[in-house]
Amino acid sequence: MNDKIVELKRPEYVQPPVTDFWFAQVDNRLGRIELMVNRLEWQILLIVCACAAVFVLELLAVLKG
Repeated sequence: MNDKIVELKRPEYVQPPVTDFWFAQVDNRLGRIELMVNRLEWQILLIVCACAAVFVLELLAVLKG
């Protein structure tokens, strides 16, 4: 029975390398840039749709006479 007993050892604390902090900062900034680009895409899409709607309304006004 004693053959099956295993001693549990606590893992030693290893301090993460300094590069992990740097990569976390880069990921954070890239995430912010991606968010800004995503918002810009939506704003451009909204402007294009609004211009298309105005164009359709003007076209209908011309066709109506």
